Amino acid sequence: MAVAFAWQEYRRANKRHLLLRIIAVVLAVTALACIILPIAYDGALNKTAERKAILLTTGFNNDSLNRADTNIITADAVIKNQYPNAKLINGLNELPKNTNLHIYGYGLNEDELAQLDTLPIVFHPAKAPVGVNYVNWDGSIKAGEPLHVQGQYNNTSAQKVKLVLNGLNTGLDSVMLPPNAQTNFNLSTIPKTTGKIVFTLYADTALQGSIPVQIAPVKPLRILMLSASPDFESKFLKNWLTGNGYAVALRSAISKNKFNSEFINTDQFNLSKLSAQTLNKFDVVFGDLSVFNGLSVAENSALKQAVADNGLGLIVRADSTGKTSWLQQPFPVDRASGKEPAAGPILINGKKSAGKLNNGLAYIAYQNGTQPLIKNTQQQVLASSALYGSGKIIFTTLNNTFTWILGGNKQDYWLLWSTLITKAARKENPDESQIEVLTPAYAGEPVHLQIAQGNASPLIINGKNTPSLQNAAIPFEYRAQYRPAKPGWQTLQSNNWYAYTKQSWAVMQASAKLSATKKYAKAHQINSIVTKQIQQKMRIDVPKIYFYILLLAACTFLWAEIKSLF
Repeated sequence: MAVAFAWQEYRRANKRHLLLRIIAVVLAVTALACIILPIAYDGALNKTAERKAILLTTGFNNDSLNRADTNIITADAVIKNQYPNAKLINGLNELPKNTNLHIYGYGLNEDELAQLDTLPIVFHPAKAPVGVNYVNWDGSIKAGEPLHVQGQYNNTSAQKVKLVLNGLNTGLDSVMLPPNAQTNFNLSTIPKTTGKIVFTLYADTALQGSIPVQIAPVKPLRILMLSASPDFESKFLKNWLTGNGYAVALRSAISKNKFNSEFINTDQFNLSKLSAQTLNKFDVVFGDLSVFNGLSVAENSALKQAVADNGLGLIVRADSTGKTSWLQQPFPVDRASGKEPAAGPILINGKKSAGKLNNGLAYIAYQNGTQPLIKNTQQQVLASSALYGSGKIIFTTLNNTFTWILGGNKQDYWLLWSTLITKAARKENPDESQIEVLTPAYAGEPVHLQIAQGNASPLIINGKNTPSLQNAAIPFEYRAQYRPAKPGWQTLQSNNWYAYTKQSWAVMQASAKLSATKKYAKAHQINSIVTKQIQQKMRIDVPKIYFYILLLAACTFLWAEIKSLF
């Protein structure tokens, strides 16, 4: 085009401005070509970028990462194999300094989050995993008691899932779970043997985890019931106790200093006066507050001594008497205003009852040093426990639990009274250590233990001395951290507890990490972005506006020049 147009200008008869016209023609064609073709050059661009480190954890998605991200690290060798671009670190103490930390995946557990030491983070959570994301059961039961396994299953598939509780290679209970839903489940069985048994939970054919349970042979507790007058609550409780093999002695007042005694599953003896020797024959004493307040000075003194020195347990039922007592001192009773609420479920050690109960307006005001055992749905305490020397006192405002028996609800009735009686009962061996696993135990991972023992002897776990920290407020309580070397049953003095394999309850572990990391990220948000200046080499496009101006100028000159001839 440039050559053709230049030749046309050269052939024109009037040779005025010939050189300028040829230059204008060439420039116009060149500008038109530059508009049509991409014109760019290599250059460097200064940019401000976030200084960040990306920590990959289990469950992260490759698609969630930006190709431009460079400072990618992980503390998991498996992730390093899956994502070779990530740098493997030995521990969280090697995290880069002065950077914004972004965490991808399921996140970190509570011990790992504690190592961050309040470091602000941005959490990019993975989707909730498929499987059992929560499960709970009583790890220590008596022979003949039902084992309840409760939890929640997350099913994201379009198919139903069959959840099966197995024991000794036998299916014991199962439930079908609907598709595309998070569903609560409840499986139960009554074990036929005693000792240490490990049950398993399967979703179809996929193993979810192990369920270790210690089943102790039944040793009937000895219960003394004190009654001022016949009532339905005491009558039904006596029938339930005797029907479940408890040794029960009942002392009912006939008139002043005259009593009627009844003995079931135990030998008969004189109950007219409660001495220290008599009280030491029982594990738990049950009665109304008015009955305890009506004891003679000698009986009251013997009762105090039996509880404080010998570990006797008391279950005290509140009544309408206004007389104060040493038994009620830790349990001030208050009354809610307004109408008496309708019957509703109650919470027994955090477990919601299936049946409803009318719990009235009275409740126990919480005091430091007490442990609530039963609450209503308004979180008002209906039964609470407190230490008194080496024994325990349990105080309750419930007085109509017998309505559950009348309605055929034996399960909730059993759970309520077995909870209260077991909590109050005298320990067979006061010096025996009681162990509570505060965090799920996995082989090779640290587990936090809380141990209650009556002496200051060293803690011996799996035959080795383990350092512990004594609670300054509760002298017989100790805390320890231990790392099980192998999965399976672990021993602490005469107690046993269980450590899982790292693969056990994988979905529940992931759900716990998600929850813990979300909570941490919310409390430790990044308030200021750490930035850095970077120089980035890139192809820079020449703006087309310059070529449009050049084309317009050349064409304008050619038009004006030809117009000047006329």
